[in-house]
Amino acid sequence: MLGFIISTMAFSWAMFALPRHSGVQSFGTEQSRKLLVLTLATVFSIGIGWVVDELDGDADRPHPSLTEVISSGDPVMLAKLFIGIN
Repeated sequence: MLGFIISTMAFSWAMFALPRHSGVQSFGTEQSRKLLVLTLATVFSIGIGWVVDELDGDADRPHPSLTEVISSGDPVMLAKLFIGIN
């Protein structure tokens, strides 16, 4: 969860900071510049989230398989599976 929060903040910061830097440079049209900023902010956010997960230790935690979750019948585990959190 910490990785999600920090990567969301990193995405917001990148979406704020990158257009200010790219606005000084004159390349392409406005639409291509926006697409480039969105792509770079997404890659930056994914990278920051991965680093936080590695440092936090969430990446090493074993994930239950789909059959284990379904056979357990635990609604919390099912909700976590559908949402995508551990």
